[in-house]
Amino acid sequence: MTGKKRIFLGVLSVLIILLIAGVLLLLFILKNKSSEIYDLLMGSLILLFSIVAIFLIFCIIGFIYLVYSKSNNRTLNKILLTLIDASYPVLQILGGFLGIDREKFQQSFTNINNFLVNSRHEKYLPEELLILTPHCLQFNECKFKVTNDIDNCRRCGKCQVSDLIKLEEKYGVKVAVATGGTLARKVVKDIKPKAIIAIACERDLTSGILDVKKIPVYGIINTRPNGPCFNTKVNINEIEKAIINFTNGG
Repeated sequence: MTGKKRIFLGVLSVLIILLIAGVLLLLFILKNKSSEIYDLLMGSLILLFSIVAIFLIFCIIGFIYLVYSKSNNRTLNKILLTLIDASYPVLQILGGFLGIDREKFQQSFTNINNFLVNSRHEKYLPEELLILTPHCLQFNECKFKVTNDIDNCRRCGKCQVSDLIKLEEKYGVKVAVATGGTLARKVVKDIKPKAIIAIACERDLTSGILDVKKIPVYGIINTRPNGPCFNTKVNINEIEKAIINFTNGG
């Protein structure tokens, strides 16, 4: 998968630097201009900026610890996922100001998320795992729509829906096709999986990961050789590897 983790962590570091600079600036202003209300306002901002900076520093240190220790610290893992999700909107805006391509930033976020999901080393029964894919993976001219029932696929080989069905049959996982975020959320609510392998473009995948708070989501970005939302492709080997990691081989 493209999109280096360092892009997201780099923007996070810039935000920390800006927060620390803001604290120092506020302290300088407070030192040279003082009144009761002014002191209270500046003090509150300094406290807020300091707390946020400390949490983000903890986020980076915790991530580095997980990378090099390869430990299975579930509490730390969940804290990092929460902090990263919470800081994402601000970091995306900051990334835009820094001239970072939005898709590359979203790819980096997905890589960070996938690392944290994998580092939990949690295993599930095959039937507890859901592969959620967009409808644009199906051949556009196919008359047998698989949105409501993937078994409508005739396995003609013109798209990769048949490959997903093969994975479903081989490992016993569940596969569902969604036309958008609303239907995807409904599918998750109805099936109630304990883990999700989600296939989508950068924007939809990032949105889905942020929407689903209590279920680990491993994101796989599709490829668009024919443009967005039209006869897209996905790396089947990456999906199978994710299934094996989640289920200990099915």
